[in-house]
Amino acid sequence: MARKEDEHQDANVPGHDTRLEDADTRTDQANTRTKQANTRTDQANTRTKEAEARTDEANARTDLADVRTTQANTRTDQANTRTEQAEARSVEALKASGLLYRRLFETAQDGILILDADTAQVVDANPFMKELLGYSQEEFLGKKLWEIGPFKGTDASKIAFAELQHTDRIRYEGLPLETKEGLRVEVEFISNAYLVDHKKLIQCNIRNITERKRAEAEILRLNETLEQRVNERTAQLQEANKELQAFSYSVSHDLRAPLRHILGFVAQMQKNAGPSLSEENLENLTTISQAAARMGNLIDDLLAFSRVGRAELQKTEVDLDKLIQETLKDIQVDTKERNIVWDIQPLPVVRADRSLLRMVLVNLVSNAVKFTSGRAEAKIEIGCAPDENGETVIFIRDNGAGFNSKYIKKLFGVFQRLHSHDEFEGTGIGLANVQRIIHRHGGRVWAEGVVDNGATFYFSIPKLT
Repeated sequence: MARKEDEHQDANVPGHDTRLEDADTRTDQANTRTKQANTRTDQANTRTKEAEARTDEANARTDLADVRTTQANTRTDQANTRTEQAEARSVEALKASGLLYRRLFETAQDGILILDADTAQVVDANPFMKELLGYSQEEFLGKKLWEIGPFKGTDASKIAFAELQHTDRIRYEGLPLETKEGLRVEVEFISNAYLVDHKKLIQCNIRNITERKRAEAEILRLNETLEQRVNERTAQLQEANKELQAFSYSVSHDLRAPLRHILGFVAQMQKNAGPSLSEENLENLTTISQAAARMGNLIDDLLAFSRVGRAELQKTEVDLDKLIQETLKDIQVDTKERNIVWDIQPLPVVRADRSLLRMVLVNLVSNAVKFTSGRAEAKIEIGCAPDENGETVIFIRDNGAGFNSKYIKKLFGVFQRLHSHDEFEGTGIGLANVQRIIHRHGGRVWAEGVVDNGATFYFSIPKLT
């Protein structure tokens, strides 16, 4: 009651309201500062949390770095272990290599000396040296090359050693040495210089080539003998060729004269005595005349066969298409009255003797015409077969009389006929000529046939190069 009265009294005091407003203002300011203080406190707390978070991250990175450091140390330890293992393997490999070299050195079937490049002294010798020259390893060790028995007093050893010091390699073929027993041997001597642990060594390989030299000398002697025999045979062949030429001349002139006489007298008898002769005698004269004519043809073919073997080949590029057309013109007399169906395929250019190749085609095409004479419609095909062994293969195929394949080996022989003269005319030399010409060109000749079902003849010419 007293307070109310006091307030009432204060209210009546002048300036009372102003003081109340000031108090409220200060209260509001105090509240504002309190809020600001709280805000700063919150911010400080946030920064503290962020700092703690950064600290945690830094600790995590530190832990990760520690882990990586541990892993790196582990890898380093592993690398060191592998390096130690590799070094150990390298040492073992060197030991194995050294052992292998030693085994090769001791089991080699050539003599080997190892020299010191500075002093020329022998530092090692393999066991084969004793077998080769009769001296033991102990007799070699510590001695200079020119002090060793087989090399002693040989100025060439000093010269060779001096040369090795500049060229690092020398080789002698057929170097003469003497064994401990006094036997002479010829050796192949090869020396090479190389470094071992910064020390220059010289390895001398010594191979016994005495037997090889003997064999070479024997081969040389045989070659000389063979050359002499070849010269003798060449002279004999030249003499035989002269005799053959003389024989050809004799055949060409001396044998033709009696045939001309026979044919002349037969013709005279047929003309003068014809009316007085019986029919049988006239037939006999005709047979004699025909036989003499065949003999003349045979002589011509033999001379042609002989010339083919002696004539030098004049090879040029030959257009087979043109040559076939020329061949058909040559045999036009035999084909003009015939019903022949020709199938001529495009043919290539070959390198050959044109005149001799023309003889081949004339023979083969004429045979096809001749052996199809019994056909109402003859069919003759000329073409190029698939390539074989780098060759041009030409074939002539017909639908004529053919032949028995079991006699095919006789087909290209001189005077070999698979048909009688009554069936088909001929001397039996044409195909032999074909084979001889093609063989001289480096080609082949072969045939396929069936009795009464045609034949195919092939020949090959090496391709143009």
